[in-house]
Amino acid sequence: MKRILIIYFLIISLFSFIFADAQYQEFDNSSIVSAKFLDFGSSAAAAGMGNAYIGIVKNAESIYWNPAGLCSMQKDDKNWNIYFAHNVWFQDIMASDIAIAKHIKKIGVFALGLTYINSGSIQRSDIDSLGNPVFRENETYSPYSVIINAAYAGKLEEDLDAGINLKYILDNIDGNIANTLAFDLGLRYAFPYLKGLSFSLVSKNFGGRLNEFILSKEISFAASYLFYISDFIITTDYDIVGKVANNPLHRIGIEIDTPYMFVVRTGYQTDNTTIQDGFKNFTFGIGIRLSDKYADFAYEPYGDIGNTYKVSFGGDF
Repeated sequence: MKRILIIYFLIISLFSFIFADAQYQEFDNSSIVSAKFLDFGSSAAAAGMGNAYIGIVKNAESIYWNPAGLCSMQKDDKNWNIYFAHNVWFQDIMASDIAIAKHIKKIGVFALGLTYINSGSIQRSDIDSLGNPVFRENETYSPYSVIINAAYAGKLEEDLDAGINLKYILDNIDGNIANTLAFDLGLRYAFPYLKGLSFSLVSKNFGGRLNEFILSKEISFAASYLFYISDFIITTDYDIVGKVANNPLHRIGIEIDTPYMFVVRTGYQTDNTTIQDGFKNFTFGIGIRLSDKYADFAYEPYGDIGNTYKVSFGGDF
């Protein structure tokens, strides 16, 4: 029965996604999709792997990628898991995330998360009679967005985890405020015939709109595999991400957890931008593990428009 229910919800999400894509495909992508900040990936560990992460994410940061990943905490009902990330984007855009999660015995894992995105200072402008922008001297504003998340995850079967994340989204552009509600659904299946192999399915940002614009919806599938070479733990992940009114994205990443506290990562991702020049698509990251605490750093280039740098840390407390 549990399997039937979760499959039903995912089918509904899939048909909603297909319908939205067909309904708006005659428009330019930028004209119908808002809240592109929902595409900003949290976590330096994820960025270091080319954002191929929904198949392996665990603990509190799962709230931003795949809520089913919260089930990784099911063996620990004593500690709280806390996660914090800060992303420095180009053009003065910055984003910060914080999340906390707790396993409650015989019930499941609960998590709360908060995201704040600041788009820097923008000069105010008017439009003259010819349709040209006229900038106001010494007048600026700072757009910002806030996302509040609340998630729950639990096991449907021994090898099948599921999670749901509810989110409140607020966007403020120079005092013009729009808000809405949305949800994410996630599944993770541990393949029983090959240890270390798992498959994940996630639908994100389904629900309301910001004014007349649809949210940046997506459905993702991931295949991940963890194996050992001597004392090294190797984790690979491949994600394909279908986005409403846009082309699908492909992401692949690898993480090498060494026996010397250090973790190294690299990845490759496609994108839907028009950027042609400069170094992009490849990403790199490093991490430090100290018992149940960690710190990660990543470098994510975007060609001629600039580079992004991400740092995240967390652990059990």
